[in-house]
Formats: sequence, C-alpha cells, structure tokens
Amino acid sequence: MKELAKLATNYVDIVREVSDIPMSTVFVGLELSAIENGEKTLSAKQIISDLRAWSEALKFGFDSIMESSQTITDESVAQALKQFRSRFDQLERILECKQDPGHILESTLHGAAGLLPDIRSNITPYQVPECISFAENRVITSAKKLQKIINYGHEVLDNVLSVTKGNKDYQELKQQLDSRIQNILDMQGTKHS
Repeated sequence: MKELAKLATNYVDIVREVSDIPMSTVFVGLELSAIENGEKTLSAKQIISDLRAWSEALKFGFDSIMESSQTITDESVAQALKQFRSRFDQLERILECKQDPGHILESTLHGAAGLLPDIRSNITPYQVPECISFAENRVITSAKKLQKIINYGHEVLDNVLSVTKGNKDYQELKQQLDSRIQNILDMQGTKHS
C-alpha cells in the first residue's frame, strides 16, 4: 500500500506539473505570433526573457535559451525564436489531436488527487490482521479506479510530455504503476479462487 500511495502521489505531481500547459499554449501562441509578425515591438533582451519564461511555463527545458553571459544579437534572437517556434508548433499539433486536452488533464489530476486520501487511509488497516480482508477490498477498488483514471489521461499526458523534459520520468512511473496495480488486481483473483 505504501508503494501504491507513493507512486500515485508521484503521478499526481507529474500531471499537476503539466495540467496548465494547454491553457498556457493559447496565451504563448498569441504573444509569440505578435512578436514574429512585428505587432509587438520588444527589445532583444525582453524577447529572450519572454522565451525563457514561456519555456518554463510549457516545461520545454530550454535551459540554453541564450545563456546570460552570451551577447544578445539580432541573429541570436532570431535563432532562439526559431528554435522555440519549432518546439511550440510540435506541442500545438499534439494538443490539436485530442478534443479538449486541458479538460482531460484537469479531470485526470482531480481524479487521481481525489483518490490519494483513500489510498493512504488503507496503509494502517492493511497492517492489522483483523482488517486485512476489508483493506484488501478497498485497495482493489482504489487500484481499479486509479487504473481507469490513468488510462483516461494517458494519451494526452504521454503526448504533452513527449515535448517536455518530464517524459522519461513519466514512462518509468507508468510502468511501475501498471505493474503495482496489476499485482493488486491479481489479489482479487486469488481471493475468489
């Protein structure tokens, strides 16, 4: 139970990290287009500052967008804009493939976070011999609900994370969660045999 609680908490943290990305993409897209089309005149330094902030908001991991020690030139700003635009377009294409990805991520976040108290509350009863059968039933129920939530949000989460720096962590966590949930669901089979 402790392992499931820990894995579920890590899952909620990952979803929370990216749940605002669809909404941020709308704002960043408008601002980025305004700069590229000359509708918004900013200094080169301000453009780089905006790119860094947007990169952080969208979890791109562009730590190298113009190191602070580098001299900012029109050419370097143009290169940074091009690099950012390429990644941004990739993210927009991913988000367009699914209907309302923001809603899916929010539902996934709230659903998984809502299960955490129930999962955690089973840790103690699971250690008391008289409560094991009751605790096992609750664990199995929680695991089924968590599995459903993870499956519902997986495609969008996986796609969004594919253009962020958190993708590798998610893939490893998903494997661990799938394995742990399957072990719990296998308990149900042994209880009925």
